[in-house]
Amino acid sequence: MDEMVVSKLLEKAKDCSQNAYCPYSSVPIGACVLTQNGMLFGGCNIENVAFECCSGAVEVALQKAVSEGCTNITALAIYSEEVMPLPSGKERQLIKEFSNRATIVCANKDEVLQFTINELLPFAKEQSDI
Repeated sequence: MDEMVVSKLLEKAKDCSQNAYCPYSSVPIGACVLTQNGMLFGGCNIENVAFECCSGAVEVALQKAVSEGCTNITALAIYSEEVMPLPSGKERQLIKEFSNRATIVCANKDEVLQFTINELLPFAKEQSDI
């Protein structure tokens, strides 16, 4: 993936991490989704004392994109200062729903990793499985 695009996605994800509501884990995470038409949607993790009510940063960013009519995702970035923020299983399945070829960039202050959605979720449930 083009370095300028990666840089822009990570910058937005890092900015979004500043808005994280994470009083229980103390781990702010931000995400940025790039759609096929070039739009960017950011999100952050939002925790809740009732664990099942928590939302991951990727989940929030994807919901924002889809709620605005953007259902074709090309790439996304996830950022957390201290930990390597790999997407959860739920988030991986959500990414797969909206892209078969998405590039996922995961970064912290020290390292940047890139994956395809198929590398992170090799035997994903597909719409054709229904």
